[in-house]
Amino acid sequence: MNDIYNLSDEYFSRKDIKEQAISDLARIVAVNSVASAAEGAYPYGKACARALDTATELAHKYGFRVENHEYHCLSVLYGTPGEEDIPEIGIVCHLDVVPAGEGWQKDPFVLRRENGLLIGRGSHDDKGPFIQSLYTLRFLRESGIKLPFNIRLILGSDEEVGGTDLEYFLKVRKPPVFSFTPDSEFPVCIGEKSILGVDIGFGKLPDGIKEISGGTVSNAVPGRAKAVLEGKRRLEPAEGITKAYENGDTAVYAEGKTAHAAMPEAGVNAISKLIAYLLDNGIICEESRPKYELLRDATGEYLGNKLGIAAQNDDFGYVTCVGGVIKTVGGEVIQNFNIRHLPENSHEELIGNINGAIGGLGIKAEAAGHSEGYHVSADDEKIRALTDACESVLGIECKPYTMGGGTYARLFPNMVAFGSGIDSQRHFLGDERGNAHQLEEYISESELFDGMRIYSRALGNLADLFD
Repeated sequence: MNDIYNLSDEYFSRKDIKEQAISDLARIVAVNSVASAAEGAYPYGKACARALDTATELAHKYGFRVENHEYHCLSVLYGTPGEEDIPEIGIVCHLDVVPAGEGWQKDPFVLRRENGLLIGRGSHDDKGPFIQSLYTLRFLRESGIKLPFNIRLILGSDEEVGGTDLEYFLKVRKPPVFSFTPDSEFPVCIGEKSILGVDIGFGKLPDGIKEISGGTVSNAVPGRAKAVLEGKRRLEPAEGITKAYENGDTAVYAEGKTAHAAMPEAGVNAISKLIAYLLDNGIICEESRPKYELLRDATGEYLGNKLGIAAQNDDFGYVTCVGGVIKTVGGEVIQNFNIRHLPENSHEELIGNINGAIGGLGIKAEAAGHSEGYHVSADDEKIRALTDACESVLGIECKPYTMGGGTYARLFPNMVAFGSGIDSQRHFLGDERGNAHQLEEYISESELFDGMRIYSRALGNLADLFD
């Protein structure tokens, strides 16, 4: 399959192919496909259904067969239909996106081409990778390349929310013998930590406090937290703390710095800052102080030391533990923790360790969702095939890695995350703009077409293993 190397370089260098790919990316980015509640036949709402319909139109334009799995997800098929003895390789992307949010320079659903960057919501996560995958299949088809396996490009609609799209797929189809999802960074991710959500109830609000809240999502270091104190209070100033009088009460706001829960080192937890301020100023009564000192300390670090779950190994590094959301429900304070842990530790074991660490304070932890991670050997021949393809295009050593983030790869057997971000092409707009889920999200033109070359070569390398 060495011919693929030269043929793909020539194909993806063509001006007409480049312009068509960018035009197709603009079409799919134009769909504001944030998953929502079911609407009739559409399990994730009409917007996600429109994205699948748009992908269907693009696939049909280039001659591919399509299977719509009741709008949970979509399959674009390449190869010989109806022959079950032919193995199947999967490429798995998603077309749902996170909300655009405020602060974009221009409409986030109109693709902008600026200084070699293709800017728009979903361009990097994960609509650009869909176009890369579709054009990889287009290249194979138009070049007349025959492979010893069929390829199934699966397009989901629920990756950002819950992954129930692939759960449905597994009810109606068999998983491919091997798959990759282009929803991370090159080179190959050979392992993801398991993810555990934990809720700890801290009991009734302390006297004089009407509300404590902070954070918006469990999988991020919270950048803002709030407490509402009864009546108007004179409070000491402090860095990162502001106050306002609201409806006759005093609202105290703490500002931190948000960061993804998989990489909490870059964040500053606003919940911890808020609780520290309340403690330092005697606002929390003596009876409640031990519990809230634990809350302050547990949210103020991200290694799980205070909850008794700190651990690390050579494959994955250390456990991360982020206090992402605090809320008041019926007068009770509940703190949620997002824990990225080593796959060898069961979630039951972790819950037991946490309750052992906090039980003396009369509080209890309960599981609030769990997702198993995965780990495969870097020496696996299929991993080597992907790695070799990556190195051949990028011209650098591409060592497989593990991470704390979660992708579709944990939902299928024999699947890994593979691209499509390229480190040298990220951060052109700084650390807080341009990446997945951020304002001014982009995929660079270099990333877009280098990814197509890598995926084409990777499939060629895999073909050598199946001959």
